Amino acid sequence: MKLDWLKRYNLLIFDVVDSTNSEALRLASSLPSGDFIIVTREQTGGRGQKGNSWISISENLHTSILLTSHADPKNHPQLSFLAANAVYEAIYFLAKQQGVNLDIKLKWPNDVLVGGRKIAGILLESISFDGKNYVVIGCGANVMEAPKINSGYQATSLLDEGIKLNHADEFLNIIINKFDKLYQQWVVQGDFMMTRKSWLRRAYSLNKLVTIDDGVRKISGIFKEIDLDGAMILQLNDGQLCSINSGTIIAEDRLI
Repeated sequence: MKLDWLKRYNLLIFDVVDSTNSEALRLASSLPSGDFIIVTREQTGGRGQKGNSWISISENLHTSILLTSHADPKNHPQLSFLAANAVYEAIYFLAKQQGVNLDIKLKWPNDVLVGGRKIAGILLESISFDGKNYVVIGCGANVMEAPKINSGYQATSLLDEGIKLNHADEFLNIIINKFDKLYQQWVVQGDFMMTRKSWLRRAYSLNKLVTIDDGVRKISGIFKEIDLDGAMILQLNDGQLCSINSGTIIAEDRLI
């Protein structure tokens, strides 16, 4: 197992934390030197987007990347899409290696789906301490078991999809190798173009009718693209284009 990324990142391993993102934010407050990978077997308070909880199962992957950023903070949200690309490429690599045919898609703004079911989620948070900017990129992935919850939410796991691993750490290693390569390219190039192009090629519901709940309203239109800030561009019924910076896709191919 290649661990080349350990040359760039400090690895912190826990048995139990409240959430790896929260642990990363606490670490950032101490003004650490270098970048970190934080991984835990169990989370007692895993977090998702908009304050939603993330159900943590001990054999799944719970990790966060803490980066000391020298980029313009307004570009930090781009890293959520970059991380999603890394998770996509890690799953694709395993599927190809094990001869499994999977339909992998990236669902705006931060989910990874297999066969239309959620297999991973990304949570990005930015913070500044004493003039230093930090980015935390959390990733929860269902490796061995999908959570069982009573809602319209559908989930799956790598094992459910026919990908066999001995331990979640194997998946972590592949993801971080993929992430680090993409991140170094992003730093050198200083733009979102390649990340955006790759993400759109893998996007779920692109060029289809979707309904978005942005927390204030529900709006329907054709999902045309994401812009250079990662906002979703919808084409409304009257042909006008609408930019949505945050929200949740609550329906596909129908109006609400």
